[in-house]
Amino acid sequence: MSKSLKIWATGGLFFLLAFATPGLAMAPADAADRDLAAETWVQDIANNAAEIMSDPGTTSDQIVSEFEDLIINNAALGSFGRSALGAYSRTISEADFDIYVALLGQYATSVVQGRFSEYSGQTILVTGSSVDARENFAYVNVNSDVLSAEGDVQATVRWLLIRRNDQYRVYDITVETTDESASFSLLQTQREEFNSVLSGNAGNFDALFDYLRQRIREAGGTPVN
Repeated sequence: MSKSLKIWATGGLFFLLAFATPGLAMAPADAADRDLAAETWVQDIANNAAEIMSDPGTTSDQIVSEFEDLIINNAALGSFGRSALGAYSRTISEADFDIYVALLGQYATSVVQGRFSEYSGQTILVTGSSVDARENFAYVNVNSDVLSAEGDVQATVRWLLIRRNDQYRVYDITVETTDESASFSLLQTQREEFNSVLSGNAGNFDALFDYLRQRIREAGGTPVN
């Protein structure tokens, strides 16, 4: 029996945690202008999340661990992390960057889960995609709508992927709603947040690491370092 793709708001950490249909619901569009593999890839992420959440034998700790693995394997954490640092990306050492990315993987999942919790129980349908090809890679925008039980569009979710060598990674997630105060770009939000912490601490990355560790603990997690 098919299940509707939903945003899951409890337990684990990940962006669109789902009970998903095997197929994709698409808006009419020219397939030549789309990346159907990217659309399927987004669906597969949700399907994997659904499998984790639907296993009655999975403990809360196991759910957290498996979802952290899921985001680490599917997010462009390095690229996202450097962009989120803004100008500070030019001053961070490689050793500090490794610490930062490890903490970022944990923190970003908790942030996105919290942002999407207001859509608990609603349905998300992939509606299409577009490709912005560059010299050695491409940005792929996968579009989707969040629908109420009555079928009304509550929000538009745009997944910005990086495609390189036929592999995809999530670079940013943008949510647009009729309430502008509830709309956000994950990358823009994190850049503003991290730069505020760093500028308030004379660019000290240890202060940022302590901030991330504290936020991870507040979300119920255990920092990896």
